[in-house]
Amino acid sequence: MLILFSLLLLGLALAVLMQERLLNAVILLGVFSLLSSVIYFLVGAPDVAVTEGAIGVAFVTFIYVLALSDQGKLHVIAEEVPPFLFQEKGELQGLELELLRGFAKEVNLELEVEFVASDELNSLIGGRRADVIAGAYFPGYIPEQDLNNTRSFNKAQLSRVVCSEMEGRRTGILPEVEFLKSQKGSEIDMEEESPFKVGEMRRITRHQDLEQEELVRFNSLDRMVDAYNRGEIGAFVADSGRVSNALYKINTPLREKSQIVALGEVEYGFAVSSDESDLLGDLDGYLERLERSDRISELLDKYLR
Repeated sequence: MLILFSLLLLGLALAVLMQERLLNAVILLGVFSLLSSVIYFLVGAPDVAVTEGAIGVAFVTFIYVLALSDQGKLHVIAEEVPPFLFQEKGELQGLELELLRGFAKEVNLELEVEFVASDELNSLIGGRRADVIAGAYFPGYIPEQDLNNTRSFNKAQLSRVVCSEMEGRRTGILPEVEFLKSQKGSEIDMEEESPFKVGEMRRITRHQDLEQEELVRFNSLDRMVDAYNRGEIGAFVADSGRVSNALYKINTPLREKSQIVALGEVEYGFAVSSDESDLLGDLDGYLERLERSDRISELLDKYLR
C-alpha cells in the first residue's frame, strides 16, 4: 500500500509540472498534499499528517487559488459610450467589444469589462486593478502619466457645441483633454469657424489655453449635457463620438439653436499601463493585423457608418 501511494505521489508531482493551466496545477498540488498526509499517517506520524492536511491541503491551496483569481483575465475599464462600448438589456455591445473579445481570445484570456466614470480611469489602470482603458479613448483625453497608447483604429473630430443664445457663459469640458493635439503631437491649422484667430498655428495643450473662456470640468457626459440643458454652461467640448450621444440628450428647442464647431482631429484607440509593455505590443500587433485584413473597416461600417 505504501509503495502504491508513493508511486501515485510521484505521478502527481509529474502531472503538476506538466500542467499548462496554473489553476489545474494548484488543484493537483492540493491532491499531492492530501496524499502526503495519508502517507505520513501510514508511517506512524499522525501529527505530521494533520499538519500537512491543514496547511498543505487547505491553507496553501486557498492562498494559491486566491492569488490566481485575477489571472487569466483581461481587465478593461471604460466609459459607457455607444456605439463604442455600452450595455443594453444587460448585455455588452459595441465596436470595441468585438475588438477586445477577439484580442482576449487570441491571447487566451477571459474578457472582463467594468464601466467607470471618466475621472476614475487613470487611477484604476495598472497593477492588478485594470489592464486596458477603452470606451472611445483617445490620447490626451485623460492625463497620460504612466500610460501608453496603442495604435488608433479610427479618427474623429474634437468639437465644440455652442448655443448662440448663451454665448459668453462658461464652457464645459470632460477630463484633461489636450485640445487639438493629435496622436503624433503635431500642430493643427485652425479653421475659420474656430474660436481661435484665423490661420493661427499653435498647439493647445491645456484647458486654460482656450482664449477668454471660463471652463468647468465634468466627470461624465450626462452631467455636462444636463448643465447645458439648464443653461449653466453655454457650450461644451467633446469628441465626435460623445457629441453624437449628447445631441440625443439635449432638449429639442436648445438643440435647434446649437451649432457644432470642429476644433481638431483625435484618434480613437486604447491605453495600457506603462508597465505593460508586452500587453501593448500584443494589442498593437493585433490591431495592425485587423487593419491589414480590413476587419476594422468592416466593424466601422457596422457601427459608425
